[in-house]
Amino acid sequence: MNVFVTLPDGELRNDFFPTEVRHRLESLSAVSWNPSTDDLSEDALRERIEGVDVLVTGWGSPQVTADVLEAADDLQLIAHTGGSVGPLVSEAVYDAGIRVVSANDVMADYTAEHTFGSIVAKLRAVPELDASMKAGEFGADDVDIRTLYGKDVGLVGLGTIGRKLLDHMASFDVSASIYDPYVDAEELAEYPFATLTDLETALDAEIVSVHAARTEETIGMLDADRLARIPDGALFANTARAEIVDEAALMEELRSGRLSGVFDVYHREPLPADHELRELDNVLLTPHVGGSQIRGPLTEAVIDDIERFERDQPLEHEIPRRQWKTMTR
Repeated sequence: MNVFVTLPDGELRNDFFPTEVRHRLESLSAVSWNPSTDDLSEDALRERIEGVDVLVTGWGSPQVTADVLEAADDLQLIAHTGGSVGPLVSEAVYDAGIRVVSANDVMADYTAEHTFGSIVAKLRAVPELDASMKAGEFGADDVDIRTLYGKDVGLVGLGTIGRKLLDHMASFDVSASIYDPYVDAEELAEYPFATLTDLETALDAEIVSVHAARTEETIGMLDADRLARIPDGALFANTARAEIVDEAALMEELRSGRLSGVFDVYHREPLPADHELRELDNVLLTPHVGGSQIRGPLTEAVIDDIERFERDQPLEHEIPRRQWKTMTR
């Protein structure tokens, strides 16, 4: 089995393929690596893909288009070390019967953990209390300390991350309203505290968390009118994609103090040093690290599936066409 890894030579590839992980992949098959320090272009991938059985991809890899597939005489599996394969895979890949796996489920574990931790930290006023302590104070009389217990929670989009977030929240006696037009009510059977609702109902919650994929239909979905439906004093969290929310409308809500926020994603990344978000006391900010900084387990999961594929065993991280169609692009 011939494997080609598209990630360019450099720090990012070393993060995803530390020595022991690289040796594990090389022990399974004949592996060739992108020798360049730059991302491959579509034309360069087409030139390299002949004779490749398994294509291992990462952030920055070109899309596997019908044109690329014309040169892919042996390709059977695409294994993506990142999460969404929305921008990576084309319809032609599925038409050709090529299977696709990714670390989406594993990355979702860490993103859900980050989202849950950030929401609880903001509710419990951990950043404010830490700053107060470091300023030499000892007290909390002027700090708004809240709790997750018994709260009404609204999820805009469910997906893998949203489901895992519900797992974390299950023991906190929350009541969850879920808006996701691609989810059937039966899929929520294991979450008796969760109900499938319309978007307006999901927004009418004390905590609103965004988990929709970034697609043509979701970009700008949460505009000024919809943000205004969120109750006064609510906590608004976005660890999905910034473009789902109208930035100007969100800033107006945060600036007024009507809402507080937890954010890991931004319309411009890195977030500009002079961005107003950095000046607001009612937000908790992290630099898009929800699922992206813990990289070794992502690659390990993908290699696990490559090994299963070679042994003709069921794949644990396969992305079917139906799921691919709704993933972030």
